[in-house]
Amino acid sequence: MPESMKRLSDHFSTTEVLRDGSFAYLDEAGTTQPDSLVFCQNLAFLETANANLNVTAVITTPELAAEVSAPGVAVSDNPRLAFFRLYRQFVAAGVAYPPMRFGRGEGCDIHPSAVVSLRTRIGDRVTIAANAVIEDFVEIGDNTYIGANAVIGAEGMMTVWEEDGAPLVVKHAGGVTIGRDVVILAGAVIAKSLYRSFTSIGDYCQIGILANIGHGVRVGERCVISGNCVVTGRTTLGDRVWMGVSASVAPGLEIGADAQIKMGSIVVSDVAPGQVVSGNFALPHNVNMKHHLGLMRS
Repeated sequence: MPESMKRLSDHFSTTEVLRDGSFAYLDEAGTTQPDSLVFCQNLAFLETANANLNVTAVITTPELAAEVSAPGVAVSDNPRLAFFRLYRQFVAAGVAYPPMRFGRGEGCDIHPSAVVSLRTRIGDRVTIAANAVIEDFVEIGDNTYIGANAVIGAEGMMTVWEEDGAPLVVKHAGGVTIGRDVVILAGAVIAKSLYRSFTSIGDYCQIGILANIGHGVRVGERCVISGNCVVTGRTTLGDRVWMGVSASVAPGLEIGADAQIKMGSIVVSDVAPGQVVSGNFALPHNVNMKHHLGLMRS
């Protein structure tokens, strides 16, 4: 987004703007970006926005408008669609992307078949194997290995429907940051963040074959995400989290430091630091094993 502030009245009609307000960024209700415009299509979103001092303007339904505490309010029967239509305008104008310095370090080993955007920042001694794709606004730290056919900075899924039922294509405008000494194996996919921010992978992490990391995920240092795992959008993994093969984590969860998620687990709620979980849906591992043993004995 441009650094200069915008006003709701610049983009919405006088009948849609109930209180004119200014904003610099478009983001979600839980944004950490100051001066953000967000959409609130239900009371849960609105409660989050009202508690967030970074939110300076809100698009919401006429029924919820009176409950908005932010200075600016615009109304729409479909706030989500109105928001993403505006978002697409900023992306098309090239003003929604994160600030970033581009360049390539020394001693890199990049396979001739790899596709590496010029709008990236590659550290020293980075290895990028055959047919890997490094998209715009990706930063890769020193000594990191990117395996064959991996895609870093892929478009993530954002489902928004037009009024006629057609899908509204929402291009992701964020990026990906990968720390130093990270190993990302063949076929792994890491999606870029939706907004002006970064999906992030901390130092010394290992990402297995065909793992899938969604948009806006934040992975701490020294994590192990095994092959075929799925970490869906906006999830946070603390330091030293271990995920076994084919484990999946639902969107927006908090996985505490030193937690372990056993192979094949489906995690649908937060996991406390140091906790070990397993199963579908995942439970504390000792509880799950007692249940499993009970079934075997019955």
